[in-house]
Amino acid sequence: MKNKVKILATTLVILIALFSIHSFSSKEVSFYPEKIKIALRSVGNKLLLKNNDATSLVLPVKEISDQTFEVSFQKEIFINPEILAETIDAEFKKTGVPYDYITELINCKTNEVSYSYEILGPFKDNEISCLGRNLPKNCYTIKVIILNENTSALYSEMGSTNTLYFIIIVLTLITGFTLFKKKSEENISDISSNEIILGKHIFYPDQQKLNIDKNEISLTAKESELLAIFAKYPNKIVKREQLIKQVWEDNGVIVGRSLDMFISKLRKKLGKDSEVKITNVHGVGYKLEIISSN
Repeated sequence: MKNKVKILATTLVILIALFSIHSFSSKEVSFYPEKIKIALRSVGNKLLLKNNDATSLVLPVKEISDQTFEVSFQKEIFINPEILAETIDAEFKKTGVPYDYITELINCKTNEVSYSYEILGPFKDNEISCLGRNLPKNCYTIKVIILNENTSALYSEMGSTNTLYFIIIVLTLITGFTLFKKKSEENISDISSNEIILGKHIFYPDQQKLNIDKNEISLTAKESELLAIFAKYPNKIVKREQLIKQVWEDNGVIVGRSLDMFISKLRKKLGKDSEVKITNVHGVGYKLEIISSN
């Protein structure tokens, strides 16, 4: 019983841990696009303020795909590449967006890329070209492409959901199988520690007694040992040699016809139940026959 509790407790702890990790990761993934949108909207606002524009609008950030986002402006704007790069880096750091990304500044009128750069790893470790060349006032869209290399850890959490469920199912099956197997083993190998139903009788090996119709029948130690062996193998032949060895010889006692005498006594004590009887298999051994009442 203690082992069952340990198995169940361990499995429960593992499942709770897996669900907690999954829940945390799922939250991170589910809020990830929103973090980028917040960061880009803040970038747009700061760029407008650098243009001394506190009234025109930053248009809604568009999520073009899982990893591509765009932000544009209500009016034309001057863009300083250095300020653009530093502002995006600062806002991404603030909101916890991964480092690896490509920034493209697209001319709204021609749909051509006016400026672009790539960030891999920490911002300070990257060399960004043309930082000192201001871009003329124009209609611009800032496109940010988050690179797979650094975001795979987050997005893989979405793909790993099925893996998590698979692990949970496997753990559940293993636990169920272990408990079932243990129960079966207990019924066979450790049968003496439980009450055993034999037809209308209830057999208590440890207490060396039988109960039937609220009547208690006492058993001797040898009778109890013999009946416990038969109970392990209901409706199966148990050889004489096995019975003699387990009940007598293993305890240093050699017997002859004592076995037949104890079998006879057991038959009488089981006699009140017509569904249970010990039959003799000539020249082989004995069989505890249990007739189902169904």
